Amino acid sequence: MSTLTATGGAGVLAALLDNRDRFAKLGDKDFTAAAGLLVRKLMISAGQTTEDMVLLRETVGNDLFETELKRLTAHQARLLARRLDKHVDDFEVSTAGAAAAHIRQLLNGTLAPTEATDATAQEAAPDETPPADDTPPTGSDDAPKNAYFGRKSFRAGN
Repeated sequence: MSTLTATGGAGVLAALLDNRDRFAKLGDKDFTAAAGLLVRKLMISAGQTTEDMVLLRETVGNDLFETELKRLTAHQARLLARRLDKHVDDFEVSTAGAAAAHIRQLLNGTLAPTEATDATAQEAAPDETPPADDTPPTGSDDAPKNAYFGRKSFRAGN
């Protein structure tokens, strides 16, 4: 079996398209299935931006794009939605349908990618002031004893 180069595969597809009348057994549904496979591959590949997805939808047509968007698994749809909108909440894209709806809104421009709010940014950033530590180090005699570790049931594994 020969190995196709990166341009060889595209060349083979172009040759098949150029000789469609000779290879009549390859129907339109076969080419649609091959195109769908390539569209799905582009949807789940890393590095795709919103602009890339809009161009893909315009290139292949809305029908094929929607068909392949519906065929994505829930995990793949959530990953695509998070890739296009890095700050989307998990509950907004918790199912495949919700993720697909979020993707459609992003591509149609009816929903701008969410930005991290100041409250969530402050939660994510570590507190710059160290906490007041009034407890003595654990090795000193003044350290509070953990009553749970001294219980017999803990030591016996009961």
